[in-house]
Amino acid sequence: MAAHRPGRDATLPILFFKIILKTNLERLKIPNKFTSKYGGGLPNPVFIKPLDGTQWKVNWTKQNGEVWFEKGWKEFVEHYSLDHGHLIFFKYEGTSQIDVLILDQSALEIDYLCDTCDENETLDHTHEAPNTIFGEWPDQKAEKMRGEEPIERTSSLNMPTQSRAKEVARNFISYNPFFTVFIKPVHVADGRLPLPDLKGIIENKEKYLKLQLGERSWNVKLLNNRLSAGWTSFASESELQPGDVCVFELINREDSVFKVHVFKRHC
Repeated sequence: MAAHRPGRDATLPILFFKIILKTNLERLKIPNKFTSKYGGGLPNPVFIKPLDGTQWKVNWTKQNGEVWFEKGWKEFVEHYSLDHGHLIFFKYEGTSQIDVLILDQSALEIDYLCDTCDENETLDHTHEAPNTIFGEWPDQKAEKMRGEEPIERTSSLNMPTQSRAKEVARNFISYNPFFTVFIKPVHVADGRLPLPDLKGIIENKEKYLKLQLGERSWNVKLLNNRLSAGWTSFASESELQPGDVCVFELINREDSVFKVHVFKRHC
């Protein structure tokens, strides 16, 4: 009679899911019930396999009887632009490979190809006004906010998790307040764009902002720290795609005017 392998029984495969929260972007605790029943046979490392065919090596640790995905998990999260509200289904069949299905905040499966356009892309700034040079970061010319004299170069008000968006944020030259957004499928499909904390920059109340891109401008409603009415028109008419990186630079505080700089993705 074959010896019973710990963590395996006739109920395989096992399915479980996890909702991504801000607290598990760098490490993830798998369900305790799964650990108690199958943790004894769980290989270390495991290989997480999304539907795009890639595999992600993730090492886990056990702390107080709980199993945590740690080394390699953060890289997986960044690669697929996972954020608060994403949902991941895990399928375990008793081997080192764990298949996963990723849903975005709208409960739709992500576009894996678009979400993976991050690491090895060329920065392509196609929508910039002539007085700013991109692609040659040290020579970029910064625009001054009307009516204000800049004192020193500013930094992005937020720091995205995606490596490509981080590169844009760190190298963007401005003397005005600005923030950086990695465009995800939900941002294009949902008609809303969550913003970072803009306290002290503009009032967080219902109002309209003006977004400028090249020679055009759009009035977009700010509501509950999100861009809502008008955002869909801006995203469509400016041909934003998942994987693009946008810098929103405040160039007129009094009238809440943001100049938008778009760095296109290449898949």
